[in-house]
Amino acid sequence: MFTNKKTLLAMSVASVFALSGCSSDDDKNEVVPDPIDPPTEVVVPPEAPAELGAVVNGNIVDSATLNVVPSTVMFFENGVASTSLVDEEGNAVTSVTTEDGNFSFLLKDGADVNSVTAVVMADSYVQKTFVIDLSELSEGDLEVLLPVVSEETEGLAVEETSSTVSGGSSADPITGGVANGKATAAVTVPGGTVLQDADGNPVEGDSVTLSVTAADTSSSAGAAITPEGLNAGSTTTVKQPVGVASVEMVDSNGVKIKKFSQPITVSMAIPADKGVSTGDMLTLVSQNEDTGVWTTETQQVEVKDLMADGSFYNASFMTDHLTFFAATTETAICANDQVTINFSESVAKGLQLKFESETDSLTKVLKASEVDSVTISGKKFAADGTARITLVDKKTNDVWYDSVSEEAICGTTINASVTAPAEVTLVDSVVTLTTTCSNDESAAPVTATGSNVKYYLDQNKAREKATSNGGGVYTLTNMIEGETYFVSVKYSGALASLNANGGVVEQVEAGSDVTINRAITCDVTTSAN
Repeated sequence: MFTNKKTLLAMSVASVFALSGCSSDDDKNEVVPDPIDPPTEVVVPPEAPAELGAVVNGNIVDSATLNVVPSTVMFFENGVASTSLVDEEGNAVTSVTTEDGNFSFLLKDGADVNSVTAVVMADSYVQKTFVIDLSELSEGDLEVLLPVVSEETEGLAVEETSSTVSGGSSADPITGGVANGKATAAVTVPGGTVLQDADGNPVEGDSVTLSVTAADTSSSAGAAITPEGLNAGSTTTVKQPVGVASVEMVDSNGVKIKKFSQPITVSMAIPADKGVSTGDMLTLVSQNEDTGVWTTETQQVEVKDLMADGSFYNASFMTDHLTFFAATTETAICANDQVTINFSESVAKGLQLKFESETDSLTKVLKASEVDSVTISGKKFAADGTARITLVDKKTNDVWYDSVSEEAICGTTINASVTAPAEVTLVDSVVTLTTTCSNDESAAPVTATGSNVKYYLDQNKAREKATSNGGGVYTLTNMIEGETYFVSVKYSGALASLNANGGVVEQVEAGSDVTINRAITCDVTTSAN
């Protein structure tokens, strides 16, 4: 049998191509993986911050105008920097420099302190120390008003003099003082005295400036500038300043002169109506203006000659340091009695209640529970103490009550006939705070709990603290109808980034309810599909 060779060859070639697969892979035997989707980005809104605890809201104001005063405040406990205070974000607060005269703080978790000492310094005002009672924080937020006295106030006198020094001393005596009626005081530093800083080191500047402040203690000016805390802890008697002088010396490098290598002489006026006579020796007390601590000195103040016009006695003492000095007498304390003021009609929360006399200066901001009646411990006063009592709206300076004359303030009940300003209607506003994610408008908003919300009528007026209702809702009380207020917000927790560049300030019409929303850049996470 014969076979077709061409046909056999063709079949052989076709078989080779089929087996080698040189043209394509048609057997479908390779495993192809499923496609991988890229991860999805998810915007995560922050958690709502925890509610704040009780907040101390403080305002430093001019004692006469009640306008806020740019200030620096230092906080102390028992003469050392406070360790018990924090801000809204939990940061320690030992001092505050404030352009609007306002400050806030909370007690640190676990802190056990009933009061702090606030030392307030402001240009053109007399430095003043205040004792802030924190015992009422257990009842909620606390409003405090710290009134400072302008150097231009009647009954005060302030004078500065400069002297050249070398090697920390001057060959000639360094003298300075001020004389304005009964507001008179003077200082003499003997030639050759080494001027020293707080650590006892000679100062290195080439000149010194001596500043002397005097006050007429027969007017309210003396009590107004006397630092608080003089009678802290007293149970039977109270010291009453009859002569005061504040003395400060600073070298050209800004270093305070606090000590001297030998005693210096300080003199002050004591008004003739203070019951002293030539030859009397009075108790000398001093307060360290840097820490707020009072000390009873071993030296005494000697009462010397009566002025020719019979208005005051010269008095002097020797000392080796500089600070605020007071010559004092003692009288019986008001024991445990109280002074109670009953208002003839309900007044507004936040009004300033002020006691003012030659011997006393006390300011209190009324709480919501005190709009009908207020009681103050008699231990703050002398048994025979008297004072003019006023009730003033610190936002408008409207006077709701003025006793005009001085009232007895120990163990008495005063029925105050108040008069609300007829043209003013007080209303409330409700502000709701929320935040949204700028990088995901569809994300649910976050309520701005834990915020410190304040409001004020204008830049010169004290800042009021809004009441937190929880859930990011805040009530602004006792706003004057028809007025527009500034509302400032200090956020906490995960929303604290909103406080950058001065925080958030809005304007709100009194009586209106508004929502303030701010956008933040939220965190982004990824999730696999």
